[in-house]
Formats: sequence, structure tokens, C-alpha cells
Amino acid sequence: MATINATITINSDIGMGANISKSMNMHKFQSAVGLEETDGLSSKVFNATTAVKIVDNADGTAGKASKVYVRNTGSSKDNFFYVAFNASAAGATTTETIGKLYGGDWMLIPWAATAATTHDIFVAPNTAEEMNLEWMVFVE
Repeated sequence: MATINATITINSDIGMGANISKSMNMHKFQSAVGLEETDGLSSKVFNATTAVKIVDNADGTAGKASKVYVRNTGSSKDNFFYVAFNASAAGATTTETIGKLYGGDWMLIPWAATAATTHDIFVAPNTAEEMNLEWMVFVE
């Protein structure tokens, strides 16, 4: 049985309760069995503001437990990637935009593939300057 463990530690001086250290084992849907597959770590250099699909519903299993890791490997606090559930939302502030990843930012989110394309994940840089992104999908 495979084991995938994710850990996050947040240390802050902004007040009580702002220090967090949590770990989780990534499990299959409604199971204690660990996730067993990944598509591997992918990376891409971007030099245009065009939205690009990084996670396709075909990468997952509909209705199952998956996780998506995405990281902006740059250091710029001015340049960022929009992360969104469809190409038109990447680059705009809509209800389908998940968020923005500035230089050094990363995210790990639960992700549910569906039979439709509504949960494809796209990214779009806010600038045509060269930027690099890495991502990985963990699936059942």
C-alpha cells in the first residue's frame, strides 16, 4: 500500500492560534487505503498570458479523492498565476477563479474529477514575462 503524507507548518507572531502544524495521509475515497498514483511532477515555462490547462478531468477518477499541488517557482511579488476551473476564468476575477499564486506561493487542494470538463484546472500568468510553474496530481 502506498503512503503519501502532506505536512504544513505555519509559524506566526500575529496572535494566539496562528501557529499551525498539521499532517495528513492522502487516502482513497471513504477508505483508510492510501492514494497510489501520481502523474509525476510537471513543470512549464510560461511567456504569455494565455490560459493553459494543467489538470484534465481525464487525469482523475470521477467521484474519487484526488489532490492537486501547484507552485509558482519564481520569487516575484508582482507577477502571479491565476488558478481557475476554466480557461475564461483564468485571468479574471470570477467565481471560478480559485486564486492567485505569487512567486514562491504554492497550494495543495482536494480535487474531484467529474464526467464533464467543469473541474479542469487552468493557469494563466498575469504577465508575458518568463515565469515557471510546477504541479502534480495525486489520484486513486
